[in-house]
Amino acid sequence: MKQTVLVLLSIVTCLTTQAQTWNEGYINQPANIRYASHNPTRIAYNVQRDFAVANVNYSLSKGDFHAVDASGDAHAIEAYIGGLRHIGKFDVQGHISYRNQKDNDLAWSAMPWNNPDNPFAICDSVPGDATTESYDMQASATYSFSDRLKGAVEIGLRTGNKADQTDPRPRTVTSILPITLGADYRLTDNWSAGVSAGVRFFSSLVEYTNVNSTLHSHRYFLMKGMGDYAKRSSGDESGYKRDFSGHALSAALQAVWHPRDGQTENFTEISVKLENEDAIDGGESYSFHGGDYKETLIALTDRFLWRANENTRHNFSLSAAYTSGKGNWYDQKRELDTELNSAIFYRILNESTIQKTQRLSAGLGYRLDLLKGGQRNIFVDAGARLNYFTQKHFQGSSTPTQKIQTIDLSLEAGKSIYISKVVLQTALGGTYRLPGTKEYANGSAFTGEDDISRPYTRRIFEYESASRLGIHALADVSLPATERLTAGAYINGRLHLYTDNQEYWTGYDGTSLTTVEAGFYLKF
Repeated sequence: MKQTVLVLLSIVTCLTTQAQTWNEGYINQPANIRYASHNPTRIAYNVQRDFAVANVNYSLSKGDFHAVDASGDAHAIEAYIGGLRHIGKFDVQGHISYRNQKDNDLAWSAMPWNNPDNPFAICDSVPGDATTESYDMQASATYSFSDRLKGAVEIGLRTGNKADQTDPRPRTVTSILPITLGADYRLTDNWSAGVSAGVRFFSSLVEYTNVNSTLHSHRYFLMKGMGDYAKRSSGDESGYKRDFSGHALSAALQAVWHPRDGQTENFTEISVKLENEDAIDGGESYSFHGGDYKETLIALTDRFLWRANENTRHNFSLSAAYTSGKGNWYDQKRELDTELNSAIFYRILNESTIQKTQRLSAGLGYRLDLLKGGQRNIFVDAGARLNYFTQKHFQGSSTPTQKIQTIDLSLEAGKSIYISKVVLQTALGGTYRLPGTKEYANGSAFTGEDDISRPYTRRIFEYESASRLGIHALADVSLPATERLTAGAYINGRLHLYTDNQEYWTGYDGTSLTTVEAGFYLKF
């Protein structure tokens, strides 16, 4: 029976599944071959170009199979309103959302939206209850200059703050501003080409304070990667402040083949991203350089669409990505400026690369969409992805190295049921992670009670490399209230099970994580 289940699950999905009928992607993603493009002109090729929705949902997560810096007891409420419109030569799209999330017993990283491979995290090991409020806004506009040429701009803003009232008390305020420009030109009746470029600005302020610093000695850690850290103690300072700032530059080229018969299409995109994050500590009192992280990403995606007949669509996809990251550390000496009232400053003695990270992934996907009377009837979505990760920590004459290789497999199927005016959308799927190469290393020289490899480094490695089984299901029901207004509700459940042999950290044995999300929506 177990082998049968694994076979059924062994076909990660490369095409984004848009199962909820409240999302316009439910219709547009299978038919618009440019749907996931970096180029914002993609919205001009949607099948559904006039759509608006308001949605409110509640989610709840319970379980112990989660990342070290995540919570196994979390709940959130989110409100969303957005849509798209076609007005003459313009196509516009936008949304705004608000999310309030409570994470209980949350520990370690206080950096919610930084690059996850940035080794210079600031964190503590004391569990606390954190509340995160965030806003997300985005607007896109495409203009058709002619039948051949389209231009577009996309701008977004994501802001949020996170607070935890357990000593040491972290507070994080983060803002992200992405801007993307794009153009698309039809070269011939069969070929189109596109180009896009973007910039993303990032800012995050992290502050630690200690109300009971004279009674307790709760430590927080200035990480240097792979379990290595510069130790700070609440007994020495009443707080600590770190300011992250960064930017990312991205560019992409697209090529689309669309022969006149309309039965087949092919979309190819090559993209590159250069990202940088800097950490400066101390605020107004002093300036300590907490490390620089730089990352380069090169990616290739290809999607082939075959309309076998009026009611059958086959989508084939492949993707590949290579990421290279480097963290530079600064050895610094604390000194007093006698000419400025003995002000503290840190003099940089040496700059060196302390950590290098590489990620390589490649995936294949297949999606079948069957229509009935012009409406979606059945879909099947399957995929497989190979992931390879290596991380090196430079520590004097030694170079501890971690390596992880995994294969992610997924299979999902859905059915739409039409009963008079009522539409019931159902979906059921599964995922499985098959681990391959595993090579653990700890980059810290600390021993005894100062060694955090067991609760931190080993736990991270076990979570990333472990085999796991996932099952998810969706039910979405909608009913037209008027000619232009449709009301609906949905419930979505996901279960992740740890299925490995606890090689590096024993705490995951027999654990799982269950997430349930339910919501109501209005389409108009």
